[in-house]
Amino acid sequence: MVLTVGAGAVVGLVLNSDKRRDPFEEEAVAADPNSVVVTKKDLQALLRGHTEALNAGDLKAYTAIFESKTAGLIQQQTRVFNNLRKLPLTQMSYQTLQQQGRTQDSFGRGVTFTLDVAFVHQFEGVDLRPVSEWYRWTITKSGVDAPLRVTKVGGAPAPLGESKTVYYPGPWDIWPSVAVVKTERAIVLAHPSMAAQAERIAPIAERAAVNDLNFVAENGQRGEAVPKGFVVALAKGKGQLGNLFRQTKATEAGVSIPMPTWSGSPTGVKIGASRVVMDVTSPFFDTSEGIAEIFRHEFAHSAMASLDSGKFDLLGLDNWVVEGFAEYVANRGSAISANIRYDEGRAYLAGQLPEPFRGRIPDNISWDVQGMTGVNYLMGHLAMRLIEERYGERKLVDFVAAHYRGDESAAALQKVLGVGEAQFQRQWAGYVRAQLG
Repeated sequence: MVLTVGAGAVVGLVLNSDKRRDPFEEEAVAADPNSVVVTKKDLQALLRGHTEALNAGDLKAYTAIFESKTAGLIQQQTRVFNNLRKLPLTQMSYQTLQQQGRTQDSFGRGVTFTLDVAFVHQFEGVDLRPVSEWYRWTITKSGVDAPLRVTKVGGAPAPLGESKTVYYPGPWDIWPSVAVVKTERAIVLAHPSMAAQAERIAPIAERAAVNDLNFVAENGQRGEAVPKGFVVALAKGKGQLGNLFRQTKATEAGVSIPMPTWSGSPTGVKIGASRVVMDVTSPFFDTSEGIAEIFRHEFAHSAMASLDSGKFDLLGLDNWVVEGFAEYVANRGSAISANIRYDEGRAYLAGQLPEPFRGRIPDNISWDVQGMTGVNYLMGHLAMRLIEERYGERKLVDFVAAHYRGDESAAALQKVLGVGEAQFQRQWAGYVRAQLG
């Protein structure tokens, strides 16, 4: 069995980042004029100037904080600057998160330490709230009167979870240039070598966005907690898929990555945006309908993500609800026999898969058992179809929304549908047999 740490775990920790102990709150600044000291005020001034340079389009000032003797650093940060200036962002700023290491020396020697920095940003017309990507900078001050210099830039390590970093790297960090295709409800980002493909894909993404957003709105989910569109980055292969807005081993064809609102929200929206990454080498991209299906699936995740309560949970939301709902939206209106996993589902009932069918909806611990992940998606999908057929789409969306907002799935079944978990399991098992038998 594979135990997957839920995305909610990292989300919960990021949401609480502003509650970290201020590393300078107990700092005693030495009175000796020969001491080398870096204060909180110094770091705030450094980041404020960096922010102002980016927003003003002043490349020289933006790169001035980086050590020119570090090979490739100025070139790297020039690329970041140029890429960010291309993007439809309504705000950009750099904020301090956490400092580690010695920031003063009483003997006049230089100091070197690390500073975790949040790049706070918001895509125009798409992101509900500002979100952040976390960098780790190495900073030096070589003497009493020396300026601060950044000598290394990378991603801040994630405290736990599958990703090694916190929403790093963005495409602007690693691509030589960013091709941007904007529709009314989608912003598609691509490597320059894939710019033409992005142009072809963008209209399909737009239609999928309209489909999903209209569906959730027609079924009661609208207003400030529902995004107006989505940001998509195109990747070529699993290696790239796992190296955009995260650093992990990727196995999916696409992924929706929820990003917490920066420093809270007066409206209580915990998830301020999502980033959708698509592997264009997957079989879904062989046909226009396949592309549309995977976009509908991932956009369904993103459309509901901002309803997330953001509470810490090691395993996260129940996969059978989250993935089942996305599969339902992606395949809404199609016969179950047309599902790409239909034959696998029939094999499951016939006892031909690694695990036998026991009449229980798969839980998160067993979700990724080898040879079972695909059919588990189908099992979740069938649960959503059962709810829709018995209770209607409005109740289906209400049930899923209740789970995102913090109710355990069993509690949401009782509250929204008026059915206990054991009874629903029996209904579901009979429904699966009837659909696949």
